[in-house]
Amino acid sequence: MREGINVLSLFDGMSCGQIALERAGIKVKNYFASEIKKYAIKVTQANYPNTIQVGDVTKIDISILPKIDLLIGGSPCQDFSVARTIGSKSITGLDGDKSSLFYEYLKLLKLLNPKYFLLENVRMKKESKLELDNFLGVVGTRINSSLVSFQRRDRYYWTNIPFEELIDKNISFQDYKDNEHEYCKKFKLKRTKSREYMWSEGRGRNGGGTGCSNITHSEKIYCLTKKQDRAPNSGLIEFEDFCRYLTTRELEQAQTVPINYTKSVSFRQAEDLLGDGWTVDVIAHIFKNIDI
Repeated sequence: MREGINVLSLFDGMSCGQIALERAGIKVKNYFASEIKKYAIKVTQANYPNTIQVGDVTKIDISILPKIDLLIGGSPCQDFSVARTIGSKSITGLDGDKSSLFYEYLKLLKLLNPKYFLLENVRMKKESKLELDNFLGVVGTRINSSLVSFQRRDRYYWTNIPFEELIDKNISFQDYKDNEHEYCKKFKLKRTKSREYMWSEGRGRNGGGTGCSNITHSEKIYCLTKKQDRAPNSGLIEFEDFCRYLTTRELEQAQTVPINYTKSVSFRQAEDLLGDGWTVDVIAHIFKNIDI
């Protein structure tokens, strides 16, 4: 491999792609990030200060870019989880709604013609998945993050990077659960009527209750979401006389992100970014076979 690859990351978030490239041992010459959320950019620049931020995906000036070797991205998941409009779209027929962001990815893929690409998105209806297969020219692979972490996170990955099937590492939440009482105390929920309803005395949705799962003794947690006090979510943990959220350290480890990676922002901001992020070890597994 030469001195390093040029990467363009669309909807970069907090740059999980850079962690994955580093973990896979891929040298990066230039990493261009398209992102508009200020806290995502703050976390990225705190960890990777050489990142070149290029702003809104719809306004990227490709004339300033070198030859891009790898194009990556995960367009907002609302686009396809209900798959209301994808069948009526065309690459040139953008109409400005959220689903058009996927077409920005497609447009740049065609214009830049990188050697490698990767697109991640949520589990979706069969007909929408088949359309994406057709648009991208590869068959999307379904991977659950539970193979490499203690989080159940079911996603599709479209890429022309050859990679082997992931082997289940049998990772248990119990081996990562925070037991530092004073630290965990920061994440205890205040009792409110709605939260008591959500907790249902620990029964949760998987025990005949009404809200969030009790994951205190679980091997796996559920998919991280932007806010843990909404149901369904990743789950809640018994604590003192009530329950607590997952701690920041637990959230980071659920996404296989380094501990303290999000220390530059608040808990709520980190929760949001991690809920939107990638499971790094899945991406790193795919990137290991990049050869330029």
